[in-house]
Amino acid sequence: MKRTALAVFLTIAFATTTLARADNPPAAPPPQEKKADKKPQPPGAGIRKLSRRERKDKIAKLDEKFRQFLIDVEPIMLPTELDTFLVLETDPQREIFVEEFWHRRDVYAGTTNRAFKDQYYDRLEDAKTQFKQVSSDRARMYLLHGAPAEFVTVDCSRLLQPIQIWKYLYVPGLGHNTRLLFYIPRNGNDYVLWTPSMDTQTSLAELVAQEQMAFADGDSGAVDKVFNGSASPYTYINRIQVECKDGDEILKAIGQMQQNRTDIVKVFEPPEVNPEDVRKILRSVVLANPDAPKLTAEFAVKYPTKQGQRTDAEMTILVPRSQIAVKEVGGAQMYSLDVVGEVLRDEQLWEKYRYRFDYPSDIKDEKLPIVIDRLLRPNDYRARIKVTDANSGAEVILEQDLTVPEIFDTPATNANKQEATTTVTELKKEADAKDARLRIVPPNGEELVNGIQKIETLVTGDAIKGVEFWLDGKKVAVRRSPPYTLDLDFGNVPQSRRIRVVGLDSTDKAIAGDDVVVNTGTDPFRVRILSPRFAPNLRGRTRVEVDVKVPEGKELDNVELYWNETKVATMYDPPFVQTVTIPADNGGVGYIRAVAKLKEETSTPIEDVVMINTPAYMEELNVHLVELPTTVLVNGKPQNTLDLSAFKVFDEGKPVKIEKFEQVKNLPLSIGLAIDTSGSMQPRMDEAQKAAAQFFDNVMKKGDRAFVVAFDSQPQVVQKWSPRVADIHAGLAKLRAEEYTAMYDAVVFSLYNFLGMKGQKALVLLSDGKDTASKFSFEQALEYARRAAVPIYAIGIGIRPSEVDVKYKLNKFCAETGGNAYYIEHAEDLGRIYTDIQNELRSQYILGFYPPNDVKPGSKWREVNVQVGEGKAKTIRGYYP
Repeated sequence: MKRTALAVFLTIAFATTTLARADNPPAAPPPQEKKADKKPQPPGAGIRKLSRRERKDKIAKLDEKFRQFLIDVEPIMLPTELDTFLVLETDPQREIFVEEFWHRRDVYAGTTNRAFKDQYYDRLEDAKTQFKQVSSDRARMYLLHGAPAEFVTVDCSRLLQPIQIWKYLYVPGLGHNTRLLFYIPRNGNDYVLWTPSMDTQTSLAELVAQEQMAFADGDSGAVDKVFNGSASPYTYINRIQVECKDGDEILKAIGQMQQNRTDIVKVFEPPEVNPEDVRKILRSVVLANPDAPKLTAEFAVKYPTKQGQRTDAEMTILVPRSQIAVKEVGGAQMYSLDVVGEVLRDEQLWEKYRYRFDYPSDIKDEKLPIVIDRLLRPNDYRARIKVTDANSGAEVILEQDLTVPEIFDTPATNANKQEATTTVTELKKEADAKDARLRIVPPNGEELVNGIQKIETLVTGDAIKGVEFWLDGKKVAVRRSPPYTLDLDFGNVPQSRRIRVVGLDSTDKAIAGDDVVVNTGTDPFRVRILSPRFAPNLRGRTRVEVDVKVPEGKELDNVELYWNETKVATMYDPPFVQTVTIPADNGGVGYIRAVAKLKEETSTPIEDVVMINTPAYMEELNVHLVELPTTVLVNGKPQNTLDLSAFKVFDEGKPVKIEKFEQVKNLPLSIGLAIDTSGSMQPRMDEAQKAAAQFFDNVMKKGDRAFVVAFDSQPQVVQKWSPRVADIHAGLAKLRAEEYTAMYDAVVFSLYNFLGMKGQKALVLLSDGKDTASKFSFEQALEYARRAAVPIYAIGIGIRPSEVDVKYKLNKFCAETGGNAYYIEHAEDLGRIYTDIQNELRSQYILGFYPPNDVKPGSKWREVNVQVGEGKAKTIRGYYP
């Protein structure tokens, strides 16, 4: 009988061991990168594909329960997962893998709490009872896709081999209302999935019954007899339709299978999971890399103190500095060590941890100290620690038994307890005080606030009988009994929001209050009037307390305090406390204003204002200047010689007066770099670091400042705002590539740093692929980018032409914010792109206008347009009032 090559391959594959399928290469390997982006992979960066012999040997050494696990999950396990599992060294590590294996399937299926695992094992038990072998085609189909909506068992033995048709409402890759045809081949004893070839006659021959073998053998005379004088296979198909009970259903199944013949084999492919999800266990447990250079290290442990019922196990590791490689970026040099640790108890993994340690190159110690504190209950443990030089890949693995003792109270701990008791007593006295006070517990400190957040308050005195909660000038709730808390919805996208609480007495008279503003950005220069924050009935001498945060490397000049527009005090040193007399005339209505200034001529003063004795909570007017960072391109090149008369600005299609016009040649620049440090960036990271360092060398002038955000599975600031290029270089030197890509989170997180800033701003976003890990969606990140009004310059590196969606989203970020998108193949092209960005940033204009009087804060998105007499103006697409 003629068989297609694919059919023969499947027959052989299913006849061999069930684990052999993991050796098959993927159907569509990723395109090869050019050598320019290649460099030796650091140990532990990925997982080497094991040979069949290596797999067999490693499986033979496994505990029986893990061998059974591999047998059970073979239909849904990816080859990379199998190889990852087999390189693990201990049973506790394998237990972690098994738990994460089922979690990945829950994520893929949209289920939780191991629901996928329960469903799979239920199917596995059914498959064992319903089918001859769990490795058979029907059993695998059942395990991967569940029971079909309908079975059709064909009884037409005179014309066809035994056939079974499975009808699914949906099969991934094949679509809706799909039919799959299984048949028992001649000389076979179980059903296999029919895989039609391009040759209809050859494909149909596989289904023909035993007595019709002449058709399969190609005997033209016999064929004529079989087809009543016609050699066409369609005559035989007509007989199936007429003579078989389910002829129509058979022909529909044959037609669908032939139509889907190129995709049929995919029904047996395991569900795809993120490869970074698979590899992350290699970075989170202690695994030896046999190819890594070796380090030496000294290990010591002591137990200096306790916290509650746990003892502090303080482990100190000393690594010779001479064995550690130095990373240099733009002149900044850094030693970097990665630490992965496991604590085992009774051969079970008790806890695992990871740390990063970065040391400046001018450190004088001959041995670099690593200090790890773990709080453990008194017992016997075993510590396993791997220390890796992030720059060379050299490593050392340390193992040490720990006998953690119980620590009893010492004079020092007793003193701490006494101090804590005193603090509690003082707080209780304050709570029992008669003076009514109300304070807000700020949510999440200075982090992004969005979604549902619980607003908590601290109430002192017994006069407060209720608390009003206000959000952005609107009363949203009243609480009449403690605890005075409220769940507030701050929306999906972080925005600057004002929270106010008002304390009411038994007659609903306002007697105390507080307010805070969340999502104010990370600009380190801030001033805030701490007390009073809410004063509906304030007279006479009043104590005013002010808090100031000064940027690193800067010096505060003074804080001025005003009653209305009259300056009442100038303060030069903390604590910034002053008594102000609130007059009784005119009801004492007015405001207290605090203004802070730095000892720097170019810095802008900042201020905070608190309204005093207002008759009710007054709606605040938020008339703000809309700034438009604008680039004019003439023949594709930036034009920087225009004056105000060359520009026209339109708000919702109507012309508005330009109130601010600045050329930015000498205007201070605030710039952020968000750089992808996911695992896929590893081959390009060195070149990306060098190019970024050169960019900041060239673009940053006196008065400019910058920050660096690295993002893998989550964004993090590796260098906060700084005017020093050396600081930026040091931050770049700390970058290392691993884990996933949370690009949308990085956009939101990075733009948050610009809140409250005026003047020229820009965010450079560098990534090599699609988002795989963000909590924010693309739509949420795009809306936040619109609100931030910071030009985004996106650089896509190594993004394949087929990744249309990735390019669309990067282009959208840039188009909506007045930036630009660039796409390059190799990291050495970054220098050219950075030069283009630098030229554009130094050729911008800042245009400003006030929205029309009838535009209220919080109203809908408004489109803006800038026109010039010559060339094309590029700016943000619009703004939220």
